Amino acid sequence: MSASMYKHSIRSRNAAAMLLAFMLCLAAYKGYNSWMKTKLYAEAAALQAAGNDLEAEETYTRAQNINSIKYKDSETAEALAALRPVTDLKRYFGALEGDLAAANEANDINLLLKSYESFQTKAAEMAAQNEAAKKRFADMAAANKIDERFTEIFTGSKQKLIQSLEADISKKTFDSDNAIIYLQQLPAAFFTDEKTKKQQLNKLLERYDQARLDTLFKNKTYEEVLKDGVRIRKFYDSNGIEAAWLLPKLEAYAQNELAKLLTKNDLPGFISKARAYQAYKELGGSSSKVTAYVQTNIRKQFDRAEQLMASRKFTDAIALYNVLDKYQDTQKEVSNAEQLWLESDPLQLLRKTVGNEAKFTNVVSAKAAGGAKLLAAGLLDNKAIVMARLLTDQKIETAQAELDKGLTIKSVQWSEQLGDGKPDTPSLLIEAASKNRKTRYIAYEVKATQLRKILDIEADKMDIDRSGTIVFDNPAGDGAGRKAYYEYRDNKYVFAKTNVDFIDIPLTELTNHKNEKVRFQVTITSVEDNKAIAQLSNGYITLSGKFKFKTGPATITGTYTGLEEVRKPPSQLYEYKVTVTDVAQ
Repeated sequence: MSASMYKHSIRSRNAAAMLLAFMLCLAAYKGYNSWMKTKLYAEAAALQAAGNDLEAEETYTRAQNINSIKYKDSETAEALAALRPVTDLKRYFGALEGDLAAANEANDINLLLKSYESFQTKAAEMAAQNEAAKKRFADMAAANKIDERFTEIFTGSKQKLIQSLEADISKKTFDSDNAIIYLQQLPAAFFTDEKTKKQQLNKLLERYDQARLDTLFKNKTYEEVLKDGVRIRKFYDSNGIEAAWLLPKLEAYAQNELAKLLTKNDLPGFISKARAYQAYKELGGSSSKVTAYVQTNIRKQFDRAEQLMASRKFTDAIALYNVLDKYQDTQKEVSNAEQLWLESDPLQLLRKTVGNEAKFTNVVSAKAAGGAKLLAAGLLDNKAIVMARLLTDQKIETAQAELDKGLTIKSVQWSEQLGDGKPDTPSLLIEAASKNRKTRYIAYEVKATQLRKILDIEADKMDIDRSGTIVFDNPAGDGAGRKAYYEYRDNKYVFAKTNVDFIDIPLTELTNHKNEKVRFQVTITSVEDNKAIAQLSNGYITLSGKFKFKTGPATITGTYTGLEEVRKPPSQLYEYKVTVTDVAQ
């Protein structure tokens, strides 16, 4: 045998040996699997028969996974199908029991609530199954004492939550919002029913809020109390808690705070706090008792402002309206008050033209004069005469004229008789002190926004006749010592004529005009009361009249009433008596 053939023979032998070995191993593997599957099936059937459903399901599943051997495959599948509803429930209750234990140990309310909700969902799901499934679920729930477990844990949790709120009330800390949420979320069944739950929680929460609000009222500012009150209201709303007690307590607090401010007459403070309250719609809005209280008192303030207006206390009324503007727009009321003030008070009308700090004296006014609602004039710092008139379209026209330095004003008055007599050009008459006569008469005519001087005369007396002509007694200048007539010409008053009712005589002819009105010149040598003496060569003249005579030259107008012998001859002297009607010195 050749070497090559020998080698081939060896290879064939080895291959045959390897094949034999593989076949033997395969046979052994199949034999083992057959044995194992048979064993597992038998064990699973025994476990199922013994009621160990979870172990039986697991064992049946292991047998089913040996798919290289066909042994009772259909029986295994049927057994698994029959076991699955049971095992699913057992796993569910096992997990539920684990969650309940964890929730109880950690006081985990969220997990407890989640578990309860899961159980209720599962119960509802099983209630829709057949009777066998429903019975299976009920039996397992009873076997695991699920209802008892829930009652036990929920009761304990409820007590802990209540104790948490009670502790807050005692310590005045009030940080148990989560506890309130959990209490609200606890199933009504663990309070007996929904009505009982609501009653118990409302009673507890009202006590809690009363203590919480009392602490806020004592330690926080008004604005902070409102802010916290709104937070509490929002918290309750978001968690479905009505808390009907909360708003009345906040309203009572706010109204009491507002009433204190009214007692102190602190209207700005009242309005500020009222606005702060009304800014929160959560505190009742327009239907709130506080809003009604505020509006009632604001209305009283408006009524008071109207009373001040009626009493012509415009400064106070406007000040009040400006305060009320912080609550609601009062610009219209302020404007009306200012307008009525202008129409009613000449001083205010004048101040409107030059500033509120201006000091006026001798203020005079006239209504519905010169085409205006109100006409006013006055002395500004005794340096100028200022005129202002409020027109029917509410515009204001003003004019002023400087006065002579050191002028002493006796009176200021409007005159309808002076000037051109037109309705839209009223005139202003000023009477001032005079160095040479009893009075200095100054008149201005109002022309739009100008004061035009139309008269400036010193005289003892002034009258205006029906024609508008001015009659002066003893004016300085033209007509001195007589009645002089001045007429309005070319926008001013000018001398026109005199009216003579006496005779000019030399003093030597006095005795020739007994009981006649005469005018003559003398030199007064002495004065006593209302009498003056002028010396003559044969006696003296006694001048009697209601005048302040002065020594020195004088022009006398009066009536010579006679003479009286005061000393017999040979040194004979006479007293000549004259009743004086006018004197010019």
